[in-house]
Amino acid sequence: MSTNKKRKIEEENRGFRSEWTDTYAFVPNNMGQPKCLICDENFKNNKKSNIERHFLSKHDSFGKTYPAGNERKTAVAELIRKSHQSTSKFNNWLQSASNLTAASFVVSHEIMKSGKPFTDGEYIKKCFIGMSEHLFSEFKNKTEIINKIKDIPLAATTVRDRAVRMAENVTEQQFSDLKSSPVFSLACDESCDVLNLFCNTMV
Repeated sequence: MSTNKKRKIEEENRGFRSEWTDTYAFVPNNMGQPKCLICDENFKNNKKSNIERHFLSKHDSFGKTYPAGNERKTAVAELIRKSHQSTSKFNNWLQSASNLTAASFVVSHEIMKSGKPFTDGEYIKKCFIGMSEHLFSEFKNKTEIINKIKDIPLAATTVRDRAVRMAENVTEQQFSDLKSSPVFSLACDESCDVLNLFCNTMV
């Protein structure tokens, strides 16, 4: 009987391919894994079939609006520019704040991206403190490090405030982009739902 085991994707050392950027609007993230420029979703492995499926199923309208070729390359280049601009503004914001506030924003940002509740901030800090007891056991300033982690403001109300401020920042960027655009269009739709029409008539 054969003892060969099926090889896992993560064991194949697949790398990100540059052509995926212009074709599927993906770029490598800090870990070298695919990140969608359109919806900001990160993938765990460099598998073309997953990237292609994501693009065709979730961003079919983008593909139709910007056909493969120069039109899509131009659209992707603009997405990359906006991504760099957004990251730069966020980093500048963090650098202008204190270390503890910056750390609080980073955790809050990850909570928002993952769609987790505001209360997870304290849970994350509790986990971090527990890990630090082992990670920094050989550090002379272990106590100082742990106390610093304990001081990070991550209460539910604080995380909510961070989320509001980050949302306001995104809105400011959107207004800035609209003001810099020479033209823009609005897509309107109407409801064909019978119940909705009935309610509007009653009002």
